Parts: sequence; C-alpha cells; structure tokens
Amino acid sequence: MNNIAEGWESRHPAEKIQFFNVARRSCGEVRSMIYVLLDNHFITEAEQRQLRDRVVRSGQLVSGLIRSAGKN
Repeated sequence: MNNIAEGWESRHPAEKIQFFNVARRSCGEVRSMIYVLLDNHFITEAEQRQLRDRVVRSGQLVSGLIRSAGKN
C-alpha cells in the first residue's frame, strides 16, 4: 500500500511505474507466504484459497495502475 501511495504522488511516469512494480512484486511475496502459512498449519486450505484470490486480484489492480501510468 505504501509503494502505491509513493508512486501515486510521483510526478514522473517512470518513477510511478517503479513504485507500482515494487507493489506488484510484494503481491508475489505475499502469495509465497500464504503457502508457508498453509504448510505450517496456521491457516486452512479454504483460508489459503481466499487469501490467494485476494492477493491475485490486488496484483491485477496494480498491473492496471502500471499500464495506466505507462500511457502518460
């Protein structure tokens, strides 16, 4: 969320995209950690699927921001 906010405030499209890319990579890190949580029995498979779906959707939204910033 903070990387998206920093990118949003940037005046330069390349800098915006850089911050948005960091946010998108963070979604990948969260997806990875969800598997760690499942493997260590901190969450159920149903919870894992729900979290994964949310983080995938977040990544899609950030990808939209990246595309939008690249059009400027």
